[in-house]
Amino acid sequence: MTIQSGQSRPIQLYALGRFEIVLEGTPLRFVSKTPRKVLAVLKALLCVGRRGVSQETLQDALWPESDALLARRALNTSIYRLRRLLRHKNAIVLHDGGMALDPALCWVDAWVFEQGVSQSMDLDSLQSMLRLYGGKLLSEADHPLAYEPRERLRRKFVQAVLQLGQAYERSGEIGASIALYESALDIDCTPEDVHRALMWCLAREGKAAAVGAAYQRCRTMLWRHFATGPSPATEQVYREACSNRAPGFVSRDVVLTPHGSSRRSSPTMTNR
Repeated sequence: MTIQSGQSRPIQLYALGRFEIVLEGTPLRFVSKTPRKVLAVLKALLCVGRRGVSQETLQDALWPESDALLARRALNTSIYRLRRLLRHKNAIVLHDGGMALDPALCWVDAWVFEQGVSQSMDLDSLQSMLRLYGGKLLSEADHPLAYEPRERLRRKFVQAVLQLGQAYERSGEIGASIALYESALDIDCTPEDVHRALMWCLAREGKAAAVGAAYQRCRTMLWRHFATGPSPATEQVYREACSNRAPGFVSRDVVLTPHGSSRRSSPTMTNR
C-alpha cells in the first residue's frame, strides 16, 4: 500500500495532524456555516476505522443529552447531509445496525498509515508511511471517539520511527537517524524513547553540546506535559554522554525501552 493509492478514490480524508476533505482532487471549503454535527459524524467514522460503529454508539457519543428517538432522528439527518456533502450516496455503508465509510470510495490517511506500519515493509515503504503521519489523529478536535485511536496511532508512529532509526544506525547512517528523530520530535515532542535515541546517536557522533541540548529539551517536555523528570534510562544516557566515553557506550537494550514502560523519576527540575 502506498500513499499514491488514494488518488484512485473520489473521496480523500486527511485526519493526521489536520482535518481536510478532498473530493475529486479538490479540497472542500465551506463558504458559509460549517456543518459541525455532520462533520462530527464523519470524524467518528474516521476514528472507528473500516469495522464501522453502531448507530447507538454514535447517538450516545454525539447526542448524549437527547432521548433515543430524537438522537436517532438527528443521526439520520446528519447521515443524509453527510452523503450529500461527500457527493456519493454509497460513501457510507449501513449494515446490521451499524455504519462505516466505504473504503472503495474513501481513502483515509490514518487507515493507510496504520495498516502500512503494521506490515513487514522495506525501509523505503516504511519511510513513506511515516510521511503520512503529520500529527495526532484529529489533533485539534475534542471528539469523544478520538482518544483511543489517537493514542494507538501515536504509539505506532513512535514504534515505526524507532524501527526505521535503528535500521539506519545498523547500516552506519547515523546522520539519517538523527534527522529522522529530530523530525519525529517536531511532529510529536512527547515520546521519551525518541529523545533518548536522538541523544544516543548524537553521542556516537561526538556532539556533546548537542546531547546536552537534546537532554534539556527532553526534560522540559516531560515537565511541561507530564510534570515529571527524565526516566533512569534517559539519565543514564546523559551521564554516559557527559563522561567523555567513546561512542557506542550504551547498550541499545538499555537505551531503547518499550514506549511508556520506563519508570520516571520524581517531578523535580534541578539545574544540571
